[in-house]
Amino acid sequence: MSLTQAENVYIAAHEDALNALVEAVCTDRPRLLVYGSPAFVPTTTVQETSMAAIPFPGVAGGIEWRVRLSRPVIDLHPQSVALPPELALAQGGLSIRLGVEICLDCRRLRIDPRPPRPNDDDTKPATHPLREATCCKLEVFAVGGLQRVAAAGGQDAITFRIDGVEIVDVAPEEVERLLECLLFMILQAVLATIRIPLTALRAGAFALALTVGPAIEDDQVKARGI
Repeated sequence: MSLTQAENVYIAAHEDALNALVEAVCTDRPRLLVYGSPAFVPTTTVQETSMAAIPFPGVAGGIEWRVRLSRPVIDLHPQSVALPPELALAQGGLSIRLGVEICLDCRRLRIDPRPPRPNDDDTKPATHPLREATCCKLEVFAVGGLQRVAAAGGQDAITFRIDGVEIVDVAPEEVERLLECLLFMILQAVLATIRIPLTALRAGAFALALTVGPAIEDDQVKARGI
């Protein structure tokens, strides 16, 4: 049977090529991997993404935070990278390994003995050197798959779907579940912004209107179309 099967065009990309594409995207747009509130990231640049602090009564300017991700490393089915026993790589799926650093500004608060005043300015962020931040580093594994989406220009693209997350060596179990819930949401949101046009996966002069796929098998992403 021909590689194209019932379609006219067939493309495939090995996981090494997919990882090279993800590395290129993260190198070109490192802000996709670093997010923080104004005390850590005063403004959005090519390197970092600035977001609001977490509002909380009595904390002037809110709770300051930063999340920094390492470049995701992708393993396509069949599995070749060891996973924690809690995760299994399903047929047609992929796994992702990365590091995550979470930081909070745990500054000591001053208690004002006067009654609260309605005109107090609690919105001005406090600057805080990173060397004084309270941080933790986590090794994170995730399993999921690929999803067909549209790129900025409207052409067919693929992005990553997250189905499960596991953090290595975190106790107690309740804290682990809480962090996994947080990172599940963060990874879903971050990885969905990495959209790889199918034009980046094909070679030659053939255009592709996707009708089948993308599918994962034999350490490759495969797609067929007309």
